[in-house]
Amino acid sequence: MRLWTGVSSLLLLSWTAFAGPPDFALKDASGVLHTSADLARHKATVFLFVATDCPNSNTYAPVMARLYREYSPRGVAFFNVYSDPSESAATVSKHDADFTTPFPALLDPHQTLARETGARSTPEAVILSSDGRELYRGEVDNRFVALGKTRYSPTQNDLLDALEAILQGKPVAHPVTHVLGCAIPGISE
Repeated sequence: MRLWTGVSSLLLLSWTAFAGPPDFALKDASGVLHTSADLARHKATVFLFVATDCPNSNTYAPVMARLYREYSPRGVAFFNVYSDPSESAATVSKHDADFTTPFPALLDPHQTLARETGARSTPEAVILSSDGRELYRGEVDNRFVALGKTRYSPTQNDLLDALEAILQGKPVAHPVTHVLGCAIPGISE
């Protein structure tokens, strides 16, 4: 299992906040190409950085499937993003099938999207606007309190709250939140 991280995400915020819209062209596990130009077709795009061996990110598979079912009809695109260079398309496809993931899984072996969005750990959510502006970056919810300590049920649903604010045309109340999870190799280490 990778190192636990979270603080590094907050320390790098000022750099990524001014870096501009991401520029990416990544294939999903099925070989379909997705690019930054695709952002314009959606009101918002959620990228959830995950890893096959991160228990925290695996915990969120049903939550993300539920959010996808609720928000994709409202114009929000969803992607899992695998930024560990050691994960293959076959491994990612099996992982997403095992967890019944209903949306595409992007392969980011050169960590292009992770670096351009400032993602440092899994599970870290990044919401981009149709023009590529970062609207939210952080945790899905506050289920994870500390290493080995979780809440039975989260008391804050940061990603859900961010999506609601965005679709209502309001600013996100907490556009950056702390992520407790597994480090993305080569970025957080």
